[in-house]
Amino acid sequence: MQLLDEDNLTKFIKSVVIGMKPELKSNLDQKDIKKMIELSSREWLNVGQSADYLGVSTTTFRVWRKKYKIPSYTIEGITRWSKSDLDAFWKCRGVEGYL
Repeated sequence: MQLLDEDNLTKFIKSVVIGMKPELKSNLDQKDIKKMIELSSREWLNVGQSADYLGVSTTTFRVWRKKYKIPSYTIEGITRWSKSDLDAFWKCRGVEGYL
């Protein structure tokens, strides 16, 4: 299996995202793609990363985490959310195929 360099990985991510959401084509830039790559490589996310992963503001995510009781894990005052729990939340709310 050949490893992708950053340029090829960026092209691949962009093609996948555009395939899923064609309306994003004109809005994707290198910064967005790098953020997607970074988030896709982590299973446990903090508040800001979780909000980015769901595509909402941190304020909205903070409201949602309490209102919808999104599962989180806190160890020694540090709270994280798993991507699988965020995906399950998204699916439960009726939003599929986001990212």
